[in-house]
This record gives sequence, C-alpha cells and structure tokens, in this order.
Amino acid sequence: KDRRRATEGICTAHKGSTMAEPDYYALIGVDRGAPLNEIRAKFRQRVVIEHPDKGGDPKKFQLLNKAYNILTDPEKRQRYDATGRTERTAEEEFAESFGGGRLHGQQRSKDADAEAVVNLDQRMPKAGGEHEEGFQEWLRQRDQKEMVMTDKDFMKTALFNAAEMATKINHTGPVHHVLGSPKTDAYGQQMSGPVQVQAKVRPIKKTIDHDEILVRMLAVPLDDTMVYAELSKSGICLGMTGVGRIEQAGSRIEDFKEGDTILVLPKPTKFHSQRPIGTARTLLICQEEDVLRIPPDVLEELTPEQICLAPTIVCAYTLIETYGAKLKPGDSVLLNAAHMSAAGSAILQLCKLLKLKPLCILDLPGAPKNRVKGEYGSKSAWQDSDSRTVSPPSVRQHYERITEWLLTLGADEVFPDAVALLKWRDRNQRLLPKLALDGQATRESAEQLIHCLQPGDADSQCVVYGHGSAQPIEISPPLLSSWSGTLLGFSLNRWVHAMSANGKKMMTVMENITKLVRANKFSLDTVLYKVGEDAITDAFSRSADASDSSQVVLIFPTLQEEASDNGQGGAYGGGDERDPKPAAAGQPKEEEDREKLKADWLNLLFTPKSVAAQSPEGPMPVLFEGGNQVSPKTLLVWLGDDTSPEGSLIQGLGSSLGRDIGIVMLSWKQHAASEGLAEQNLSAPEILDGSWYLRERSTLENEDLDMLHDIELLGRAFVEGVETQLAKLGLSWRDVVLAGFGQGAGIAFTACLEKLVPEQIAGSIFFNAVIAFPKFLAERSHARLTAPTKMYTLWGSRDRSTPHSYRQAVQQTLQQFPEIQCTEENLPNQDHSFNDNSCKVLSSLVPLVLPR
Repeated sequence: KDRRRATEGICTAHKGSTMAEPDYYALIGVDRGAPLNEIRAKFRQRVVIEHPDKGGDPKKFQLLNKAYNILTDPEKRQRYDATGRTERTAEEEFAESFGGGRLHGQQRSKDADAEAVVNLDQRMPKAGGEHEEGFQEWLRQRDQKEMVMTDKDFMKTALFNAAEMATKINHTGPVHHVLGSPKTDAYGQQMSGPVQVQAKVRPIKKTIDHDEILVRMLAVPLDDTMVYAELSKSGICLGMTGVGRIEQAGSRIEDFKEGDTILVLPKPTKFHSQRPIGTARTLLICQEEDVLRIPPDVLEELTPEQICLAPTIVCAYTLIETYGAKLKPGDSVLLNAAHMSAAGSAILQLCKLLKLKPLCILDLPGAPKNRVKGEYGSKSAWQDSDSRTVSPPSVRQHYERITEWLLTLGADEVFPDAVALLKWRDRNQRLLPKLALDGQATRESAEQLIHCLQPGDADSQCVVYGHGSAQPIEISPPLLSSWSGTLLGFSLNRWVHAMSANGKKMMTVMENITKLVRANKFSLDTVLYKVGEDAITDAFSRSADASDSSQVVLIFPTLQEEASDNGQGGAYGGGDERDPKPAAAGQPKEEEDREKLKADWLNLLFTPKSVAAQSPEGPMPVLFEGGNQVSPKTLLVWLGDDTSPEGSLIQGLGSSLGRDIGIVMLSWKQHAASEGLAEQNLSAPEILDGSWYLRERSTLENEDLDMLHDIELLGRAFVEGVETQLAKLGLSWRDVVLAGFGQGAGIAFTACLEKLVPEQIAGSIFFNAVIAFPKFLAERSHARLTAPTKMYTLWGSRDRSTPHSYRQAVQQTLQQFPEIQCTEENLPNQDHSFNDNSCKVLSSLVPLVLPR
C-alpha cells in the first residue's frame, strides 16, 4: 500500500492570469530616463488637467497619482524598470530576504567566476581598532542566558523535596513505542546497516518532575538518525525530533502551558544517535530546554506532518546561506542526496528560487559502480573507468522516473555517478562547482564529490550534513592535499543550540517557507505510517530505500485510542479512582452486551431497515432555483453550509454555466435533523489534528453513533428533495451533477457512497468536504456503484479543519470504490470558506463532469 501524499496544500491549482501594469512613464508624459525634477514638473501639469473637479476621468487621475508615487520612489522605480511590475512575487520576496538579498539579481555569465572569488587582501583588516570592535561584538553575541543564574538553575543544583513538587500523569496506561535494536549476525556480532525495529506498548512514568513536560507526539520524521542509529543494546526508543502538543507541564514550568504545540529538538551534547531522546512514542517526557515553541503563523498554514520536517528544511536553508555565501545567481551546487531525503529536495527547490544550478548525482542501488580513482584533476582518474556496464531494466526505470522528478524540482543536470559528471564537463567545457553538499555520508561519497569540485584556491568547499549509514568517511590524504579545499561538517541541532538567536531564526525561516508553500512554490512528498496500525518495518524499509524519494513520517494514536486498545476506557482524563473490584463480576457481561448493541446499530445504518429509513423527516428545503428551469439537460445540485457569500455566489453561476443547466440549492441547516451536526465545532483540537475523522468502528462512541444517524436522516432528506426537483423538470439522476462545501458536501458524499442516491449520477465536485469517519465508510465498500463517475475533491491549502491525515483517509476510502474516478486538487491561499476563487474553479470544473 502506497500511502503517498503531497504536503501542504502543495498541489498545482487553478491559477488566474496576471494583468500587466500600465506604462507609468507614458501616463505622466516623460521618457524612461527622465530625471526627478522633470517628472515632478510634468506631473503637476497633468494632474491639473486630469483632476475630476476639472472634468477629468477619476480612474485616470488615480493612475496618475500611482504613477507619480512609483516613479519618485527609487526602489519602486528600479523594480518597475527591471520587471515591469511594482509588487514583489513570493519568489522575489524570499530571494531578497535570503542572506541579505545577495542572491537577488540577474544571473551572471559563465565566464565571470573569477569575479566571485574574494581575494585574501580584501579580507585583511585595514584599521588598527578593529580588534577591539570585534571583541565588543563577541560580547554582544554571547548567549545571555548562560551568564545569569535563575531560580530554575538554583532548583536544579539545590536540595529540595522532589516528591512534593512532582505532578501526577493523567494517562495511566501504557503507550506505543518504536523500539530499535542493533542488527546482529548469527553469532550475535553487530553488523552495519539499518536497525531492527518493532512497535510495542510500554508503560510510562506515573509522575513528571517540576522541570519536565509531558508531550503527546503528533508526527515524527523517519530519517537516517533513526534508520541507522548506532545502538549498543536492544529495546531503545528511537527518534531525535518531532512535533507534539503539551499535555501536562511541571510545577516550575513557566514558559509553556498545556495545549502548546512544540518542536522537540534537544541539544546534541545531551542526546545523540547512540542515546536518542526517543520521540517515536505516543507520550514523551522531556525538559523545557529540549523543545521550541512553534509560531502561530506556522500553525495556521502547516500541519504537524509538515512542521515536523522543519529541522530538515531549515538545515537546507542554512547550508546554502552559510556555505554558499560567495555564490551568485548562475553558479552550480553539487548534490548527491537530492533523491534520498526531504533535505535534498528542499535544497533543490531553494536553489531554484535563488537561481542557482544544482548538479545532482543519482547513485541508485543495483546500478554499476563507476568510481573516480586516482590523482585529483587528472583525466586518467576517470577516463579509463569501465562505463559499458548496463543497469538492469528496473534500475533504469527508477533512474528515469527520479531524474524527471529532480528536473521538475529545479535540478540543472542529473548524472548516475561522478564519472559521468566529469565526462559531461569535459565535453561541454563547463566550470566545476565550488560547493558540494554530501547528504549520503558514506565511506566514499565525499571523495567522489571532491573529484568534481574546483581546487581549493577557488574557495572550494565540501560540506557533510547527512547522518549516513554510520560509516567512517574515507578520503586519501594525497587527494585532500592536491585538492586543498575545505572539508566541513554541519549539525542543525548544534547550530540551533549554539546561540539563542538561532532558535528564533529557525522559526523565522519556517515562516518564510510557509509563504512559499502558500504560493505553491515549495513542496515535499510525504508518506504517513500510523504506529500501532501500519507495519513499522515497512516504514523503515521504505525510508532506507534510496530509489524512493518520499519522506516517511510516523503518526501516533490519540490517548483515547491508546486507552481503548489497552482496555482502559476511563484511564485518561481523571476517571473514577475508586476500587473497581465490586463491579468486576458483571463488567464483562455488560461490556459484551454494549458492544453487541453497538455492532447491531452500525450494521443497520444506511440500510432500508435503519431507524432513519423507517422514520424519515421529510425532504430538505430548497433555498434557490436558477439557471434553466424550463427544459434543462443537466441539473446542478448544490449543498453547502449556508454561509453568507455562498448563496449569492451560487445564484450568480447561471450566466456562466450555459443555457442547458439548471441550478438548485438545498439547505441542510433548515432541516429538522440538523441540530446535532450544526453544533459541531470545526475548530476543536480533535478536528484540527484529524483524530476525530480517523475514528474506526471499534472506537466510535455514543455521540458518534448519533451523528451518523443524523447524517443518514439528512442524506435521505437530501435525496428526497432532489427527486422532487427531478420530477418537476423531467430529468433523472444520470443528469445530476452534485456539488457542495463543508459539512453539506460531506452529507452528499456519504449519500453517494452509501447508495442513498438510487442511481448513478453524472459527477460530483466537493470543496473542503467534512466527512464523518471515512474509515467506517471504507469498511462498507461492498455497496458498489454501477458505472464509472467523475469526482473532484478540492481542499484549501490553509484549511485547518481538514488536516492532511484526514484527506489521505478520504483518498484511501475512495480507492475501495474503483468506479469513482477521483481527482484531488489543492487551492492556494484558501481557508475553510467558499469564495470568488472557489466559484471560478466550480464553473471551470462543471463542464468536465457533464453527462455525455
């Protein structure tokens, strides 16, 4: 099962064309090189003529003022002269903010590499007082927190009664842990390679100390630090980072409170690959210094599955900003792990935005191993290598697929190995890059990159940032001395904790990346695996597969699911702590009867024998009838959430859809069975994190059964209301296109899948559909449809009420219905609302689902 999805609102959406701006020089009546005094003089003449009080055109008068404001502002005028626009795009805003704007500008020519090198003479201090200034700057940049002793520091070192200050943990049962063990041979000796992994339920502490916090983990990225962890014993909980929500805080915690969403990123001196903090568990106990608060702007735009990749994205950003300080637009950057991790794909996309040219080495398992061996800079090191060996067909297919994907992300060229790169460079007379980023970190990866770099006198650098497979790097000393460049290592954890300002900068970078995600300029492919449900070994195998470019993310059960799995229905939330022994005798029988009644109720839902079918509550009222109501060929039925702009927008669709389409708008909120569904809070935590949507049959509670009953009542009322309109117009269900928004779309969606709609429809278009328990619908997929039908599901990139874990569950449910040809799309800058942009998308999709 391939649970692939693209994070964040990160699919291609419908885009409108951008209107060109007018010629502001012609408006004022001056040439493009006119000085400022001439522009002012001409403006004063024209403004008198075009003033509305003198009979001039008000719109032209406004344009005239705008032209004057732009042409008298040096920065705006420069941007207008260069681009013909006055507003910056998301890419330009990002490039101008990156590294002080040094990479913002036109690409330079290929023969200008010599100008990019800063001579040593230019870096030498020119004045005698710079030493004192540098010392003062060092004092200002020191971490002030390490120079002040607070009460918390005193409590850590002084004696006190820890038992009195401890806080009891509400959740008393065990929780899921992802445990790793070193890989061993038949004799018990440790072997290199991925760790052996398993998911087990283990107990947790009963209390937390005064300086500890209890975090419910939401998402943990599965990276090389987990797959190739250097473990010395078995049963170690894996994970060095992740996103979670604070469940409880110790009595001395002041900066964090319950409900805060945080990023776990401990100090590397405190935890490391051999002794990880263990974020891969449902509940994590850690200290305040191990976490960073996530800004509200990031929480509004990104899901926990995307936010957990923040260390990876910021690592890519910092690598280019720090070690690419001397690069200019048009320069090349050498990568060898662009296809292996989220960091590689992030570097590619950032290079594209900054107009750098990434050269990617795509070394796949099973491909021939052509290696550069010999003296640096000598053709004999690569010219005599045997490149006649052909890769197997499956490897060639992987190579072509990944190459196409890398070129789409921003790669300039893709090569199977360093030998192919050097031969390409020799044929095309191209300059070698000055910067190489080693994300593989294997024995010979850095050596191969060094052979493809310019010599050290051109400020050439090779930076190792990947954890790799825990192997030592092997580089021959003659190669290093001949190259004479700089070999460096980079650790994001160490960089973040080196200075307190770096933690703030990390969140600032994520806010900038959020803008790019909103503008569909940045994306990361992720695959979700839920601990306790999906095979955890499959997740680790997929993460270790170099031919798979998706980033694996682990998600965890809710505390309610943990309690239910362990038979502790009231274990969380401060249940009754009285002795349960007196009721133990009748408890199994009572529980068995309750489960049987629940199963019978669920089996009757959406069947002719259900309570809703036996006691219907009448048709759904009609709010609006428009379009062709005399002899239409197709009927567009809209079921939304009755929001204020929604009705007026649907009423205005008649003219844009054509003369053969009738429109009818129904209202579920005005129906008698709507009370329970109307009270649902789409901003509740269980909605925002997706746990409510992902409930299964075994975890449904009484209020969930009531909601399913109300949805069935509304679905049957919806069908009855549509059939009344069809009888009046002489149409059938095959002439119907269903469309809707929010909870209304969820009602129509459920009515289609549960066969409440008696016949096949032409197609459906649903915006931000709120569908109750899609996994429950997937279990009932025996109710097959009869003919293929088209469906479009559209989601807002900023809609927090429909998290990505829920959207993925909807797509998996639709896979149980192969007759439905579903197309999923994301709308940029769209929250949980139906607006003008949504209406335009609707009018463009209706012709695609009309009956033939």
